[in-house]
Amino acid sequence: MKRIGIFLESLSLDDTFAFARLADERGFDSAWFPEITWSDAFSLATAAAMGTKRIKLATGVVGIFSRSPALMAMSIAGLDELSGGRAVLGLGTQAKTYVELWHSAKFEKPVARMREYVTALRKILQNPFNLTSYKGRIFDIQGFVLTVKPKAQRIPIYVAAIGPQMEGAERSGRDLKSENFDIAVGFPALVSDSDQRYEMIKPIVAVFTVAVGSSPFYRTILEDLGFSENVKAVTDRMMDGDVEGAVKHIPDEMARQVTLCGTSSEIRHRINEYRSAGVTLPLLNPTPPYAYYPLFPKHLPEKLGAGRFDYEGLREQVRSVIVSASD
Repeated sequence: MKRIGIFLESLSLDDTFAFARLADERGFDSAWFPEITWSDAFSLATAAAMGTKRIKLATGVVGIFSRSPALMAMSIAGLDELSGGRAVLGLGTQAKTYVELWHSAKFEKPVARMREYVTALRKILQNPFNLTSYKGRIFDIQGFVLTVKPKAQRIPIYVAAIGPQMEGAERSGRDLKSENFDIAVGFPALVSDSDQRYEMIKPIVAVFTVAVGSSPFYRTILEDLGFSENVKAVTDRMMDGDVEGAVKHIPDEMARQVTLCGTSSEIRHRINEYRSAGVTLPLLNPTPPYAYYPLFPKHLPEKLGAGRFDYEGLREQVRSVIVSASD
């Protein structure tokens, strides 16, 4: 089986454990655990590690404003030791609203912070049981000792990138292909052979369309794909709390372009298309039918509250996505 990953989010501990084991048995490369509101990533990744043998356990992603490099090093080293060298660290700046409204931190110099953060983190991880110091413009770490030795010789670190400032390979003169640089891309995924399958996933497309408070680049991507007029109509109606009206302005092709939605064979075909385009690690994020929910503070108008979320529908989709993608 070619490499493929699965997001396990918004699930109970028991379901996380069960689906991680299923993905492991079906040959998935990695299970990814986001960190927004439902749980911290490391607790669920640790639970999954206890019931699996081969699959990698990845944070996808944890924010660099909510943990110091030293604490992050302890957390990922502990997961790596416990899992026998299967830990993967996914980092992100996350959104300004997460950082300031939920973590009471100042969202400043995110790109420079990420650069220093990864440098400091690598230095700590590669120097266990010794004094480690790092001094940059943002971080000043003096005499820290990591007393856990990771099992892996070098823990993989993935950096979330959606804007142009986070994509600096060309400027630094690096050849991503010759360096075997891994490009992991996540997609909302829904498996169905119903004629209404695109209608089932359009509400979450509407949510990303108005995610300008999280990142304006979600909207930019849709505009670059030729859906500028749709974006404006969807935004106007979503801000009025009219989800059904917003969805009517999302054509099937717009939903198809930014999700993996369809029958099992359609989804496998789309995965191969992305691989041909340069994606080395497709990541599937199962989405319950007709779901919409805020991705960050003040994302949706108050009249929509916490949105619509079908837990049983999510469980069904997680199972279907794992089975379909691995057949």
